[in-house]
Amino acid sequence: MDVCEVMQKAIELEVDSERFYTNAAKDSSNPLAIRTFEALAEWEVQHERLLRDVFDKAEATQSCPMLTELDAEQVDMMAEAGTIFKSALEDVQDTLAHDPTLTGAYATAMQKERNAIAFYKSQLDEAQSEAESQLYGFLLDQERGHLNLLATTEEYLNDTKYWHFKQEQWIVTG
Repeated sequence: MDVCEVMQKAIELEVDSERFYTNAAKDSSNPLAIRTFEALAEWEVQHERLLRDVFDKAEATQSCPMLTELDAEQVDMMAEAGTIFKSALEDVQDTLAHDPTLTGAYATAMQKERNAIAFYKSQLDEAQSEAESQLYGFLLDQERGHLNLLATTEEYLNDTKYWHFKQEQWIVTG
């Protein structure tokens, strides 16, 4: 696949994920899940814009632009997770209860992220230039961060007390 073909497929993945996250946020009543899905939807829109920019530049020059030529922002997912948790917990004063209806949404969301990870990993493995390697590596890192955020918030929602215990253990043991 050339860069333009990869970008078309990647744009489809990002648009589909953004649509899913937007709907999942609307369907949820849990503040943490809502904020998680809203943040993910926003990041997927940012990725779509980036990919369209790559597509336009690649189509014009017949080569992948360097990551430094693009408006690509590296999002620190764990810092963002902290912000999401803090905001959600302020709304409910640490009384988030497990919502069994979220199980399916989280399972689907994590599968979407795994699919994106597999796609970008395969493209990274087949990259024909340093520019492609940088781009696919960047996107791969972002999708891994999304999966980590989903896993972290799902774990919290499923077992809040154990999640706090694990966080305290990490602080104690480093």
